[in-house]
Amino acid sequence: MPNGKPGDHPITDIVTHGFAVYSPTADSLIREIVQLGGEDQISDALLAPYDRFRKQNVAQLESLLTKIRDGLREG
Repeated sequence: MPNGKPGDHPITDIVTHGFAVYSPTADSLIREIVQLGGEDQISDALLAPYDRFRKQNVAQLESLLTKIRDGLREG
């Protein structure tokens, strides 16, 4: 269960602790989504295919996060 400590959860690491996790673009999109009130749209299931340690599929993650962010901006 995440408790907010560094290394505990990628969203907390990005938003609260300012760590670089996926890529500068993906991390920025996650911060923006949270600021727009869409943190609930960035679930563990959504992030699971994107390995934060090996940085695989980052372009795909960035595309998905862009769609989420754009939907929040429109909505």
